[in-house]
Amino acid sequence: MPFSQNLGAERGSESDKHMSATRVDRAFLRIPAGQVHYRTAGETTPGGPLPLYMAHAGPGSSAGLAPMVGALGVSRRVVAPDMLGNGDSDPPLIAKTDMAFYADCALRTLDALGLETVDFYGSHTGAQIGLELAITHPGRVRRIVLDGLALFPADLKIELLAHYAPRMAPDDHGGQLSWAWTFLRDQFWHFPYFMRDPAHRLPASPVPPAAGLHAAVLDVLKALTSYHLAYHAAFEHDVEVRAPLLRTPSLVLCSDTDPLGVYMEDVAALIPGSISARLPRSRHMERILAFLDG
Repeated sequence: MPFSQNLGAERGSESDKHMSATRVDRAFLRIPAGQVHYRTAGETTPGGPLPLYMAHAGPGSSAGLAPMVGALGVSRRVVAPDMLGNGDSDPPLIAKTDMAFYADCALRTLDALGLETVDFYGSHTGAQIGLELAITHPGRVRRIVLDGLALFPADLKIELLAHYAPRMAPDDHGGQLSWAWTFLRDQFWHFPYFMRDPAHRLPASPVPPAAGLHAAVLDVLKALTSYHLAYHAAFEHDVEVRAPLLRTPSLVLCSDTDPLGVYMEDVAALIPGSISARLPRSRHMERILAFLDG
């Protein structure tokens, strides 16, 4: 979903760059659905904070979360996998996935890492994964941060499923290369990016530097033939029905420039006992820490 709001922010705001951080390492593990690549930082200490599981937005990878992983890893263990079909994780072995599939992958990843109970942060599609995990396995998630959780109306879901994430494959003319660049660049200008009219123009959303866009394009090209699966699962996910079932203490969070922020109050109203916050991206870290440590 609007990757534009996550590329610059998740790769680190100016204020984040001045925060202390610990080294971010990379590793692989295997679950029944495939091999999972993840980024990790920090350690679990006796009596200290619980480990934090972080789930990225589509269509990128945990690379976008790396600055947050390093900063949050100063005080706790942080694990941020690439969802299957994205980044350096294996593509799913099945032709169609749903949000229950990705929640089960998260559960199997926790098992493989020996993590019984964690706090959870999810951005956009990652928030939907966390929602399902906390509903179906409430004992595994102590607190959850839902950053940019969408509540798409039915007519928009139809448009998104039809146009947002087309199936792609390499072609003899390399058309996928220009497609990936345009696909990501245009998400900084309109939401949905394929509705290129004034009504869908995003305010104050500059295109990131070429190097940042290049890194994001490489993530999409790695997952060219499978990136769309998580998107379609997210668009088909019935957040309106599922959210009221959540009983885990929840922070519904959004950036003041996130187009999915229009759903924040409605999402928070669906989740019993949740709290919400609309903040500049530069203040997300402190709000997340206050919620997790409160």
